Amino acid sequence: MDTTAAKLFDESWPIVEDTRRQMVELARQIGQKRGVTLPADGAQAVRAVFDELGKDSPKTDAEMVEWYRQAGVRLVEYARKTGVFDVPADYKLDVVETPPPLRASIDGAAYYPAPPFKQSGVGRFYVTTSGTNDPAVLKENNRAALADLAAHEGFPGHDWHYKVMTQFRSDIAGVRWLTPGAVEDSSSMWEDSMAGEGWGLYSEALMAEAAPGAPEGFYTPEERLYQLQGKLYRDLRVRVDTGIHTGRMTFDEAVDLFSEVVDFQPGKCADPDKSASKTASCDAAWRAIYRYSKWPTQAITYRLGKDQIFALRAEASKLLGDKFSPKEFHLLFMRQGTIPAGYFREELLRAIQKK
Repeated sequence: MDTTAAKLFDESWPIVEDTRRQMVELARQIGQKRGVTLPADGAQAVRAVFDELGKDSPKTDAEMVEWYRQAGVRLVEYARKTGVFDVPADYKLDVVETPPPLRASIDGAAYYPAPPFKQSGVGRFYVTTSGTNDPAVLKENNRAALADLAAHEGFPGHDWHYKVMTQFRSDIAGVRWLTPGAVEDSSSMWEDSMAGEGWGLYSEALMAEAAPGAPEGFYTPEERLYQLQGKLYRDLRVRVDTGIHTGRMTFDEAVDLFSEVVDFQPGKCADPDKSASKTASCDAAWRAIYRYSKWPTQAITYRLGKDQIFALRAEASKLLGDKFSPKEFHLLFMRQGTIPAGYFREELLRAIQKK
């Protein structure tokens, strides 16, 4: 990175505010389409739409996992229909409930790839359920909320990324850039956050772009609202991470900010009279901030890694003009291995020129 933590901290807030503005505008469009009268306050309007969408939620943990699987199937079918990716007929996304030994470390969902240097093995998209068919958890994983996460963890995010790398493993150097931490410290994980999580977040955004035969992209407006929320908390992570680890923000301030910004829940988490929904938001915010506080710099890699991919794509497009193929760019990018884009920028641009 050629910038400072102070600059990242300062520049992150306008990005957060713009994403929230987009969410408010989209929430009002959804409310109008559904005939729902929304509050005048923008944050309350978004919260009201989330509550409305939460009514269409799975009835059981098993149904929740199945809905994630169905979202993955839809994403693959969309890619084949639009030609965004060339997906082989035997491609399968394995979505399973998080097993007991991993439940404590997977909050929501995660992807665990198969060891890439072995000929066998299956990568898995784990979904952590409540284990008790908890209505609150099921509501959070309503029908509209699933597509964005399925795109990140499954297709065309982590699972597809690793499938492509495994296919071209002989072309990828054995040296890997490994980020110290709870996940990437294992050599079998074969990833760096700037590339791996950057690609996951880029995949979420890619599915919102127009494609042949799909001028509005993959998501419904309701799914798009959750995709923007996913973008929002990755945008906010940059402010929180740099804020906590440079002394610009306390832990408790970060928890309050996360609840207020991402969940559109005003008020302080220390308020003893807070509502049940605010309490749930604060609990989730505390878990998120605890992770960021113990894992410096990892939280910022999602948005910064995504930004690097978009910048590289724009550079390649400018270089090739009307000969530029997004599909070819994506394949070449994934074939570089999961090291930060800055390490292979020149090589990728040379390769795409040869194509």
